Amino acid sequence: MGSSQGLWVAVIATAGFVVGIVGGALAWMGGTPTALAVLVGAGGFAGFMTLALAIANFLARAQS
Repeated sequence: MGSSQGLWVAVIATAGFVVGIVGGALAWMGGTPTALAVLVGAGGFAGFMTLALAIANFLARAQS
């Protein structure tokens, strides 16, 4: 990642936020109660962040 590491983390976090919002909204529109839809969105955010940061870490180590 190098000197742009913070920028990449911000991009990944923003994409994770979008994934969480969309996942929660789709769950809510599908009839899931609001509290559970929030949990679905949080799960989507956490899963995306974990996977994306792991991939970014792997790619950064592969370059060095």
